[in-house]
Amino acid sequence: MKLLIDGRVLQHKKITGVERYVLELLNALDRSGVRYDLARPSSGNRYGQHLWEHTTLAFRARKYDLLFSPGNIAPLWKPRGTKFVTTIHDLSFWYFPEPYSKMFRAYYSLVIPRLIKISDAVLTLSEDERGKMIERFPYAREKIHIVRGCLNEKFLQCLPQPEKDSVILFVGSLNWRKNYHGAIAAFYRIMDRTPNRLVIVGGSNQIFKEDLRVKGLLAKIPSEKIEFKGYLDESQLFELYRRARVFVFPSFYEGFGFPPLEAMACGCPVIASQTPSLMEVCGDAAYYVDPYDVEGIAEGIFRVLSDEGLRENLIRKGLERARFFSGERSVSALLRIFDEALGGKNSGGKQPRGEIFPPP
Repeated sequence: MKLLIDGRVLQHKKITGVERYVLELLNALDRSGVRYDLARPSSGNRYGQHLWEHTTLAFRARKYDLLFSPGNIAPLWKPRGTKFVTTIHDLSFWYFPEPYSKMFRAYYSLVIPRLIKISDAVLTLSEDERGKMIERFPYAREKIHIVRGCLNEKFLQCLPQPEKDSVILFVGSLNWRKNYHGAIAAFYRIMDRTPNRLVIVGGSNQIFKEDLRVKGLLAKIPSEKIEFKGYLDESQLFELYRRARVFVFPSFYEGFGFPPLEAMACGCPVIASQTPSLMEVCGDAAYYVDPYDVEGIAEGIFRVLSDEGLRENLIRKGLERARFFSGERSVSALLRIFDEALGGKNSGGKQPRGEIFPPP
């Protein structure tokens, strides 16, 4: 098999969930000895990168048996004789349009249906997201499969830190659906009941102050009780996970959700939204809260902080859960789907649905 992988998102300066998925999947393919060529645009401009995707990449793909595009977008035309496998991480721009520009929503609303139609296989990261895609595109049911994200080996080999800092950790991009407002509001309700401070990774203090929905809250929280770390590299984030007393992730919507799993792998107890995809991914290893109930989030944080037995149970289950997200598992699922797209020579003609996975 001559395999070409679309590396467009590797040109992005910030590493968020999509970029993390691609990086770790490539690392896993390398460890497994899978041979492939990686195509990357030379332009640092995102508009130029998308233009490259639909022109240069499409022409280059003509020389390959299969093009794998793991970053939400693929060429809009498919060369004859080349198979397309495309990962569409989620449809959040339809369900939570507020954070996205009109141009972004219009572009993806046109591109996604086209890609689902022309791709030989479409990948997503959870059963919940697969169900949402089938609901919108029922004709594509048989081509939509699951290949979950995999964790960096450093996380899977992490030695938890027994002595924790007085930190409640939140990690997420400046996207309203991440519910950073809920995390801050919940902390405000318990800040006088706990010596811990809230540490937010993913945005600066100034950026949050520009959001009128949290500006008033920040004025009420003493500066020593809240810290904004901005974007951190992997090693810095790794140490924060290891040393944090609890990790809170009250997101309204996720296609998958790397941060809770990274926290689990580092021995940090996780509080997560009771949304279907997060419950599917985290299983019984998280304490669940309603993301729309700020008081419930606050009480959940306080309970995990104050109940040592609950904390230890979450840490133990989290370490076990994280091990299921190995690169080997993801690569095995990916290669079965590649084989099926190329004719199913080794799959017996069966339609794969993704890797075997433990129940929630």
